[in-house]
This record gives sequence, C-alpha cells and structure tokens, in this order.
Amino acid sequence: MKILTALLLLAAFRPSSSQEERLPLNPVDDGTSLLESVDHQEEEEEEEIQGTAVQRLAYSLSDFGYNLYRQVASSNPDANVYLSPLSVATTLSALSLGTVSRNEQILHGVLNYDLVKDLNVHSVYKELLTEITALPKSFKTISRLYTKKLRMRSNFLKQVDTFYGARPKAVFGNEQQDLQNINQWAKSRSGGQINQVINSMPQDLSILLLSAAQYKGQLLTKFNAAETTQKAFNVDHGQFVNIPMMSGTNYPLRYGYDTELSCKIGLFRYVGDISLLIFLPDDIRRNMSLIEDSLNPVFIHDLVYQMQNVQATVSLPKLKITLHQELKESLGEMTDLTPLYTPSKLNKISNVPLMVSSIKHSASLELGEKGVQASPAMQPGHIIMDFQVNRPFLLVLYDNPSGSLLHIGRVLDPRGLLGEPLHQ
Repeated sequence: MKILTALLLLAAFRPSSSQEERLPLNPVDDGTSLLESVDHQEEEEEEEIQGTAVQRLAYSLSDFGYNLYRQVASSNPDANVYLSPLSVATTLSALSLGTVSRNEQILHGVLNYDLVKDLNVHSVYKELLTEITALPKSFKTISRLYTKKLRMRSNFLKQVDTFYGARPKAVFGNEQQDLQNINQWAKSRSGGQINQVINSMPQDLSILLLSAAQYKGQLLTKFNAAETTQKAFNVDHGQFVNIPMMSGTNYPLRYGYDTELSCKIGLFRYVGDISLLIFLPDDIRRNMSLIEDSLNPVFIHDLVYQMQNVQATVSLPKLKITLHQELKESLGEMTDLTPLYTPSKLNKISNVPLMVSSIKHSASLELGEKGVQASPAMQPGHIIMDFQVNRPFLLVLYDNPSGSLLHIGRVLDPRGLLGEPLHQ
C-alpha cells in the first residue's frame, strides 16, 4: 500500500502563496507515526476486517472495484475511464448463487468473500444495496442476469430476486425486441434515470451480465450558475480546450497535498453523506499511474482522515459522463474468471451447460451546480487554498457510512463528456 507522505502539521497561520499549493496532509497525531499507524492497521486487517457487516462487505467489494478500475485503466492508457464497480460486482455476486464447487470459489475469490467468510454475504449485500440507494443519496444502480431461451430453476430465480431485486430473465432471440425490452426495463427500474444500458446484443448469447449506475446528486455547497463560464482545460502539454467550468470563492473544501504522489486532493460533500474525491496530479500524465496504483479502501480511509477543512477558490468542470463498455476481457485478464467463459455445468441455474458470453456495463455521472446552500462568507483565520481542476484528474465517489466505492474514473480529455455517451 502507498504510504501517505505528511511532512508538517497544519500551523495556525495563513500560508504564503507557495504554501497554499502544498498544504500537507496531517499525520496521525496520537503519538505514533503515520507509517507505524498504517502498519498496525494492516496487521489487524489481515486477521479480520473491522466494522459492521455492511461495512465489512463494502470493504471487500471496494477492493475488487479498485482492482477492476486499474485493469480497465491500464488497458486504455490514453482514454477516459469511468465505471461503477459495485454495480458490476452485483451481477457477479448474483451469478454465484447459480454456481457450486470451483465456479463458486472463483466468483467468491474475485469479490474477496474470503475476507467475510462468517457473513451471509447475499443477505448483507441486500442490506448494502438498500442503504446506498435510499433517499436522499441519489445513487441509482441496476443489475440483471439474462440467459438464452431456457428454463431456469425456480430456486435460483427466487434467490436472485430476493437478494438482488431483479429476477433473471431469458431473452426471446429477436435482437431488436430484446434490446427494447432490456432498455425499457432499465428505464422503469431506475425511475427514468437510466435510459439506455445496451445498444447491441452479444452473439451466441448464453449468459449476459448487465449492470448500470447513475449519480446526479446535490452538493451541500452549490455553485452559482451565473459564474459557470468557458475556461481552458490543459489536455496535454501545451494543448488546451475550452469547456464549461463551475467556479466559486470561499468554497468549503476538505483539502490535502500528497508529497509522494505529487498531487492535490479535494473532497466535495454531497447530500446523503456521499463524497467526491478529486485527485489533481501536478504533472498531467506522469503522476496519474502512481495515484491509480495507490488506490485501495485503507488508502482512501486514511487519506480522508488526514485532509483539512479549508475555504478555497475552486474551478470544477461541468460534465455529464456516460460510458458504455464491455468488461468481459478486462475481468478475464484481472482474475481467473476464464473457466466461466467456456460451457460449464451451472446446475443451480439449469441442467444445460452455460457460460458467461458478455459483461455489459454502463455508468453515468453529472457534475453540476445544484446544491443546498451558498458558499459562506470568508471566516477570519481560515486558510484560502487554490483548487483549479483544469487538467487531467481522477475522481472517486463513495458512500461515507458504508465506505462503498460507488463510481471511479479519470478524465484525460473532457471533450465528449459534455452530454454525449461514449462507447468502449
């Protein structure tokens, strides 16, 4: 795990302009060094993940999520990346209800269920989904398993419906009709928030794992729409594009600078106790992979703990990110899922040999001005930082109470992320 570098405690003075850029993350101030604290925490986690059942499951799934993101990002080094790993994990967990023996072990290993062996993971997963989709969180996620036309076992259908809320469905075999039915179901299931999850059916379909997630939350502190203007975004060394940027002064922010990763980090709070972390590397390309390699649940937890409340001059791109992608290859490279990619006996689903033909995923995020309250007036003694998200950045959206990783992505080039969906 990457160890955060924190050199100085925050002093009670207004920093100079050079210090404003690099306000360090606070070390753990219990008499031990940050390194000692993290090492001790890692030792405890090797024995058992602490927290409630929901938090422990969320940790396991989030660890899967960061690994999946790294795989997709490394396979597309020059592309924007965006996904909701939790949504993908839901389909894999539901599929595991139809497996036994080696295939079940494979799926449980992928999702890190060996870390929560004492839990009824499917019951706890149901609790987790209920919590993270409850109002006012504004997080929508849907997942469903589709098969070729066959008779599925009633117990499998009932269990998936009970724990994951979407009864597996057999397609008709008419591509246009199947596409229409799937997209209509997605729209209805998400309350109209997710309109399209798939634009083509896989060839020789056996099992299709389908997932989608959408987030359009309200900030606790809104941006003034009148101050959203076209500003330059540095997509590469010396190449700039103009995009709509939301701006604010005296904006309340949790902030830190990681000297080892050479990046600023800003945390934006959303209604429903959801947080958006923005990682802004000093170097447009060089530091991005270092940040990506550092991501895991412990790193994020420790990072947020050390960040400091400041008021900031902020510019943030106004974006609508929508990305449709096929994840079968990425998951196959990341894990040993390949035995499920060839015909196998999944006797809990059907007596007909089945295989995973396709893992379709859609993820969408809107970053807009809407919020609950305006920025407060400048408070005496508060530190004013500068957080201009005007170059490639990485974002992590997570649920605070459970610790669930909801969305993750990087924006290298914001063109095409202003409302039009992208496909990979």
